[in-house]
Amino acid sequence: MKKDIYVRNLEKRDLPAIVSMEERQTGVARPDYWEKRIEISEAIRPHWASLVAELDNRVVGFVLGRAGEFEFGLPGTVAWIEIIGVDPAFRRQGIAQGLVKQFAESAEDHGIKTIFTLVDSSHNEMQHFFSRLGFVHGKMLHYQKELAG
Repeated sequence: MKKDIYVRNLEKRDLPAIVSMEERQTGVARPDYWEKRIEISEAIRPHWASLVAELDNRVVGFVLGRAGEFEFGLPGTVAWIEIIGVDPAFRRQGIAQGLVKQFAESAEDHGIKTIFTLVDSSHNEMQHFFSRLGFVHGKMLHYQKELAG
């Protein structure tokens, strides 16, 4: 029997779970980084744009997103998925899909018609994930410049 995933707005109390998730994935704990990201999320982002997924009252995934107007010359308001993470022990259970679905529904409820995200070209799994959810290569081009030092 598949358990229901509960998606809710991210809160400060979710910090330890997010830090733990990243540490188990990468071997590095960055509580100060995540504390700042959550503070920024609470201060300037729409409440609906940063979410956590719970399974049996345990945080098992999160998404940090935002909304912006006329960014990069784009007309109107768009939404961005900046970071998405799922506890390694709970992958392939529809958690990330549930988070993106809720994010998209909330964006649409706020009159937003387009969601953007960036995916590293070497991360095939993430490319396939977003493709399965209906995301396509957009018209924008990504440019970068490596700096010495």
